[in-house]
Amino acid sequence: MKMKWKFCANAAFFGPIRSRFAQYQPKRTLAEKFALVAKAGVEGIELKYPFDFQDTALVKQLLQEHGLSLPVVNVDTKDIDHFRFGALSAQSAQARKHAVKLLTEGMDIAAEFGAEMISTCPLADGYDYPFQIDYSAAWEHFIDTVRTAASHRTDVKLLLEYQPHDPHAKIMLNNVGKALHVCAETDAPNVGVNLDIGHSFAAGEAPAEAAALLAAKGLLCYIHTNDNTGEGGDWDMLSGSVHFWHWLELLHTLDRVGYTGWLGGDIMAKQMSPDGAFRTNFLLIRRMINMLEQLGSDKLTELIETDGSTAETYDFLSSLLAPEPGESE
Repeated sequence: MKMKWKFCANAAFFGPIRSRFAQYQPKRTLAEKFALVAKAGVEGIELKYPFDFQDTALVKQLLQEHGLSLPVVNVDTKDIDHFRFGALSAQSAQARKHAVKLLTEGMDIAAEFGAEMISTCPLADGYDYPFQIDYSAAWEHFIDTVRTAASHRTDVKLLLEYQPHDPHAKIMLNNVGKALHVCAETDAPNVGVNLDIGHSFAAGEAPAEAAALLAAKGLLCYIHTNDNTGEGGDWDMLSGSVHFWHWLELLHTLDRVGYTGWLGGDIMAKQMSPDGAFRTNFLLIRRMINMLEQLGSDKLTELIETDGSTAETYDFLSSLLAPEPGESE
């Protein structure tokens, strides 16, 4: 297993981070965000449309100045002024039209900057109570909106990012199965998935399995790296800090399925500096990759493909950890 992925930081996490109770980072200018991202040891930056593109000349200048790539544009479709009752799935044709407008404008901006992807996490599309929405109509609208936006141009991919909760009790696009369903129904070659690892944990999934399912259909296009306690919240923790073995399995699986895309980062730096948090996040990933390289992926694959080998597999996996007293003698 050789390192084949480049790292990208989501600039949104370098500005104000708010929970229901507090704000954890100060407001920063776009130039200040770029400077911190550059210190995080990454090759790319993920910017949000429309907020980060008020001055496109400045964006181009900052990209060149810091030697960063822009692989993906994150399009915000949860603006409460337009999407109080949904965006992609809204009953309101005007709201859906505005969602398409944002997505297609984001695609045009991406193309202008040489980015091949846009991503959106449709958090406005959800519900809290029984009898709140017409599920059949909402899903029909959702799929039609994605299909309409994707048809705008085929040289930019439209990626959907699923998440189970927040701000609604239930988000419509809340697991890998529904993401696969939407992609199949839209049947558009430029529709894919941004797999957020913390969201996958929050959905009760094994991210390696989700990655394998998406890759099998050619839909695994981008990844947000982070970790999560897995009880449904979206905590954006350091990768491997909670689910170390699942993270090793994910990296092994990404290698086996031939994923060569970017590893983005969504890390909520509440008590840390954002550049330090992102730098450590990617350092943890690099060290996990190094661990897998030292072990050897062929042997690990052989063990996984052998029924009843779980104990032997973990003996092998843990062999690089500190040995028990006398074990190395």
